Amino acid sequence: MTEIKKVAEMLQDNEIKVLKNLYTKKLAFELDGLSQIEFIRAGMWLENKGLVTQKKKKEKYLVLDELGKKYVKEKLPEFRLIEILKKHSISIKELKEKFESDEATFALGYVKKKNWAEIKDGIIKITNTGKKAKESIESRFIQKLSNIKKIKKETLSDEDKFAYLELRKRKKIIKEIEEKEILFEITKKGERVAKNLPKNKGIGVLTSSIIKTEKWKNKRFRRYDVSAGVPKINAGMKQRYLAFLDEVKRELVSMGFMEMTGPVVESVFFNNDALFMPQDHPARGIHDLYQIKGKANLSKYKKIIENVKNVHETGGKTGSKGWGGEFNEEITKNLVLRSQTTAVSARILASRELRIPGKYFCIGRCYRPDVIDTTHLTEFNQLEGIIVAKDLNFSHLLGMLAKFASKIAKVSVDKVKFLPGYFPFTEPSVECYIYSEELKKWIEVMPAGILRPEVTIPLGVREPVLAWGFGIERLFMIREKIADIRELFSQDLEWLRGKK
Repeated sequence: MTEIKKVAEMLQDNEIKVLKNLYTKKLAFELDGLSQIEFIRAGMWLENKGLVTQKKKKEKYLVLDELGKKYVKEKLPEFRLIEILKKHSISIKELKEKFESDEATFALGYVKKKNWAEIKDGIIKITNTGKKAKESIESRFIQKLSNIKKIKKETLSDEDKFAYLELRKRKKIIKEIEEKEILFEITKKGERVAKNLPKNKGIGVLTSSIIKTEKWKNKRFRRYDVSAGVPKINAGMKQRYLAFLDEVKRELVSMGFMEMTGPVVESVFFNNDALFMPQDHPARGIHDLYQIKGKANLSKYKKIIENVKNVHETGGKTGSKGWGGEFNEEITKNLVLRSQTTAVSARILASRELRIPGKYFCIGRCYRPDVIDTTHLTEFNQLEGIIVAKDLNFSHLLGMLAKFASKIAKVSVDKVKFLPGYFPFTEPSVECYIYSEELKKWIEVMPAGILRPEVTIPLGVREPVLAWGFGIERLFMIREKIADIRELFSQDLEWLRGKK
């Protein structure tokens, strides 16, 4: 079987209709019940097979706009004015009452220009020329457009062009539109295929109904082109950043961590006081908390609050001198949007669910009124982690941070560095930096430290506690080479599909 016959037998019904009619020089989309859309789609399929060529042409047309359609029925404002003046003269004040502001101004100017009317002492009177006025170049043009619906701009006569230029000075009478024309022309190969088209309609899709009724018997089956391209399907998938958070959770669980949770609307006690942040210290100003109306019910934490109060005022049994001054228990009941997931760590340390030894993590939403830029958002995720066990030290903490950097951020050891840090609730404290190739600078992503006795002892824990709070978005940015944190919430489909 020749290649031409194979191609002919592969054609779908609509392709056959179009090719036949193009071969006989007819307008295919007007024949055999094909719509224009079906014709264009079939033509494009034929073009892919090299049976037709496609030409696109853009044409500019003039059509009536909103007011143009209105004036076809009600006449142009200047002729409505003439009809009134043929009956009686009117004042300029009456003119403004009978017409829209723009119409009144243009109509009066037009009739004066044409010498159809004159004004004396504020009264508009018709002239002899005006009594004979019945139509104008403009009125004839909008009537013509009304009859033929649209006209090619390039085919305008001199008179129509003048009318169009005059009417264009007014609003919403005539508008210009652009239409695309698609022309298909049969190729030499298409002509050869057209001569070999099958005479009988073929079965393209074998359905259960066709099988049951045996309509397939003695029928021709359309040949399938197994080499033809098929539409690419983009399967549903998780948003890339959310998928990364799930991956981090799996990594932590595989390392023996248990997930802990806490409320987004948090009390000042767990967000600040339990973390040994003094109630009058500028350190609280660092966070610039979002305040929430209402008070927290902390009645079940009465003993712990008393312990925290003693540590703040005198140091309690921690060996510290505390912050001095009076601890206000009413302030501790205030509500805020959680500014750090360390509040979740405080809750688990204060609960009966705490296991020692134990490893815990939390990926939670936090809120701070930061200035939004390439590395800051007002709402962000934080990865919180704590390890509680005997004989833990600072070296264990640095080792854990380095391991996180390699497993989660996927960076080498030479792209990680540690610098001394300060946080009100840890001592010693450290800041872990990872180098961003995209931003060409070191980014602080993992502040960490060992919780101070002033934090752990009031909560009932005497073992050392390693703690850290990761900027998880920044880790993702480094791994994916993203320069702007706002891209994490992008609607760019190419990025969401992993093609960028």
